[in-house]
Amino acid sequence: MLSIRSEMNRKSFLVALGAALTLLGPASGQEAPTASAEHESKANPVVRTFGAEGGYRTEVKSETRGTLSQDDRRQVSLLAAQVFQHVDEARKAADAEDAERAREEVNKGREAIQAIRALLPTTSVHTRTTAPDGKVIYEDRREVQEDQVPLYEGMVHARTLAPILAARRDSAQVAGVRVVESEAISTAVTADLDLVEAQLGKAARALDDKKSDEAAAALLLAQVQGVDIRYNKEDTPLAEARDAIWLAKRALEENNSVQAQANLSIARSRLEVYRQVLPEDQRQDVTQMLSEVNQLESQLRKGANQPTDRAERTRQGNVVTQWWDQVNDWFKRRF
Repeated sequence: MLSIRSEMNRKSFLVALGAALTLLGPASGQEAPTASAEHESKANPVVRTFGAEGGYRTEVKSETRGTLSQDDRRQVSLLAAQVFQHVDEARKAADAEDAERAREEVNKGREAIQAIRALLPTTSVHTRTTAPDGKVIYEDRREVQEDQVPLYEGMVHARTLAPILAARRDSAQVAGVRVVESEAISTAVTADLDLVEAQLGKAARALDDKKSDEAAAALLLAQVQGVDIRYNKEDTPLAEARDAIWLAKRALEENNSVQAQANLSIARSRLEVYRQVLPEDQRQDVTQMLSEVNQLESQLRKGANQPTDRAERTRQGNVVTQWWDQVNDWFKRRF
């Protein structure tokens, strides 16, 4: 597997905090008894307590507001892809000394990030440490939000990924990866929202100070270090199938059954290839999807010469969307 990771890739606060607390051991060489209590209500909040009774104790209370539906996840992915398109356009404008257009693209990128923030759940984290006498010796409250956003829909188009890879090549950050005609180079692409947002802010300030070079450098950093790309050759057929499935959905939304059939045919052939590389005991889900794709192709062929009502097209589109979600779940299991 080829893995391209940002040198500044930051883990979320909760993951870092959890790891730190998990690794804590006794302060002295003694086998002092420690305790870790955790309880969770059916909803929120979640409370974790670390430390021995009668000693120093740290309580971490977290409460999450909001949930993310599958449709919301697609919105987030689409908006994240838009962010990188605005970053690329802004960098081109800054390089051309067109500060006005660069500022406009930077602002659009920041607005897209704000829209993503509005969709993502937010977690309130309250950390408190008490001494053996019950006195609070440390306390902190903060709002945290997941900053690693998966890019799915945007990766259907090479135009989103190509500028990122080009920027990385210019910075000697990547080798051996290229955009191919299938537009399916990536199997797992994740955007670092905090990093990109910070660099957009830096670019905006530089443009206000009429420093186009500094703005371009910040935007380049957003492209080079703001995305984590993982590529696995074995997964290429699955990536191609995923993109063909999404394009079939688009075609159905446009009531273009001919184009939908063409994309479903591609998806089916790539799923067949992917199925062959799987162990026998892992092929069942792919086989089931292939059967469903065949059924839909047959329905579209039969209805080619007669009008199809909107409700039926919507139903077909929803089925294809479910396949797309399922394929993305297969990717998650593989990484």
